[in-house]
Amino acid sequence: MRKDDKKEPENELHTRYKNPSEYEKYIKRNYACMRADSYKVEISQRLYYRATKDKAIEKWLEQNLNMLPDCMKNLNDMVTVTGGRMVSCICHMNNYNNISTEIGAADKVSRQITRSIIRTTSVGEIEEQVKYNSIFWTSEAESAGFKAKA
Repeated sequence: MRKDDKKEPENELHTRYKNPSEYEKYIKRNYACMRADSYKVEISQRLYYRATKDKAIEKWLEQNLNMLPDCMKNLNDMVTVTGGRMVSCICHMNNYNNISTEIGAADKVSRQITRSIIRTTSVGEIEEQVKYNSIFWTSEAESAGFKAKA
């Protein structure tokens, strides 16, 4: 077998970016959620680094970034339907399968701001958590699975 004919092992993963900085620039340039006005996305340097080394992590990150705009629109709609308005939303992608979303919503009547944190492994689970748990307009004790920030 010639040197040029070598096959790469199937389990060896390769990505298209040499370093985290280059990959971060690509993400910020190509994903609309990174430039959104109504919410903010923060991706850790560690996650960028791991995504440049592991194709599965790169795929997970990019799939979640693609889903984020629709998810945030649906989240905003859910808050509005419950009689509130979204004041702030920050989605932290800290590591593979680790997303924390901080949501601040104000009750339209009392104008009281409620803050909640949703911890999930994917963007799709954010909507599921909001539908399952009444995170707004209820106390932290009543909102099982969520830790409200005062």
